[in-house]
Amino acid sequence: MALLEVHDIALRFGGVQALNGVEFVAEDATVTGLIGPNGAGKTTLFNVITGLQPPDTGTVVFEGKDITNVRPHKRARLGMSRTFQRLETFGTLTVRENVLVAAEMRKSWSRDGSTPRDVTDEIIELVGLGDVQGERVDTMPTGTARLVEVARALAARPRLLLLDEPSAGLNESETTELGELLTRLSASGLGVLLVEHDMRFVMGTCTRINVLDFGQVIASGTPDEIQGNAAVRAAYLGSGGDAEVQAAAVDPDALADVEALAQAVASGAGPVITRDRAAAAEGGAAPAPALELDGVLAGYGTIDVLFGVDLTLKVGEVHALLGPNGAGKTTTLRAASGQIRPTGGEIRFEGVPIGKAGPDALARRGLCLVPEGRGVFPNLTVTENLRMATYAGTPFKDVTERAFTRFPRLAERRKQLAGTLSGGEQQMLAMARALAIDPKVLLLDELSMGLAPLIVEDLYEVVRRIASEGLSIVVVEQFAHQVLGVADVASIMLSGRVQLTGKPTDVVGALEAAYLTGSVDA
Repeated sequence: MALLEVHDIALRFGGVQALNGVEFVAEDATVTGLIGPNGAGKTTLFNVITGLQPPDTGTVVFEGKDITNVRPHKRARLGMSRTFQRLETFGTLTVRENVLVAAEMRKSWSRDGSTPRDVTDEIIELVGLGDVQGERVDTMPTGTARLVEVARALAARPRLLLLDEPSAGLNESETTELGELLTRLSASGLGVLLVEHDMRFVMGTCTRINVLDFGQVIASGTPDEIQGNAAVRAAYLGSGGDAEVQAAAVDPDALADVEALAQAVASGAGPVITRDRAAAAEGGAAPAPALELDGVLAGYGTIDVLFGVDLTLKVGEVHALLGPNGAGKTTTLRAASGQIRPTGGEIRFEGVPIGKAGPDALARRGLCLVPEGRGVFPNLTVTENLRMATYAGTPFKDVTERAFTRFPRLAERRKQLAGTLSGGEQQMLAMARALAIDPKVLLLDELSMGLAPLIVEDLYEVVRRIASEGLSIVVVEQFAHQVLGVADVASIMLSGRVQLTGKPTDVVGALEAAYLTGSVDA
């Protein structure tokens, strides 16, 4: 009997199927990995397992007992403890007080005779926090605070420890220490279920790995088996067939004149024509870059995410920003669009530093972000969602005309609530709303998240068309091969830094190592 058994779990949010027939097990004395591209359903599955989200169908069995309808606090008492993707500690309390809170709570249901103080002492020694146990958590680096959160979860003396992205914000040495801790814990008999984006950490720590994609388990096996699995590579990189051929088929620098390049674009054979290339072909000076990030540092609170990001987007260029989950891609787009303020470096839009400009001001100047997860208003109709774009100054008639011309399906559903649209239709709506104001720079974050490959192909055909009109685009995408078919330049991010930049044909060879081993050199 496995420690944890998940049987046929399904869950839908409106028009999005988040989980679909999920089956897997987690054993005691084992570190079991749960990985997958963005939007695969990993955190949603964690919430189902821990009782924060009831499933539509299926069962969760823990130590032979069906706990599908058991409340979260009772699951904790049965021996299930978790951490969260966002750091959740009591910042104004010391390390010891954070752990003691959990130990005191455990006393109310435990009957093993241990005292909270003894449990706290044991856990602090086990995790290696003795030297800092008297310090406030909000004064600590992210790596230490992560260990405090793990220690607090362990204070409940669980049988199964569930960790959601525990290495987020950790440096290399801190990640290594965390991996060693999990190995020791599993050796003592504890079961660990790990959701993680850092592939080097996963492959070096987990005994068995399950891979989710589109809410389904597509592969299970040892780290070596997972790295060699074709379905896993396709889930992280997309289909390498046509898109990879397209990226390699036409070298823009080898085409002598703009007309020939335009013909290649029209036939779908190669990357899009760009305004800076057109200017160079006509003997004119290339314009200033549309967007520049120079040594950008950024993060969330005490969690550092970007460590000196350099990126240049030329006018009329499509720049693919690639990398595994947690590399810092979304944070890069949020910093560029004004959603978060960098703590260092400089961001320039059309050659001018954006300073402290917010996302609303940048949108009016022509820099728009289509966020990860689409960001539509689910309780408003399609038309009402589009009306929101008029706040940037574009007449409503122009907004709807542009939206319905590019996306005829939205015209058919103009009176339908956005939350009831399919995932692909919601993504169309998010793009239509951004494009309706005729931006100069468009930032696309995970366009394909949660969508079927055929729908992704349709959306990238739209990207190809708008790029050919001269719009400057940065695309963050998990289906790397898909975006390389429309990109002029590609960069690979790892651990908050851009590690490699070049033509799609130069970058494609390093993708598999970057996504599945966490290195561009493997």
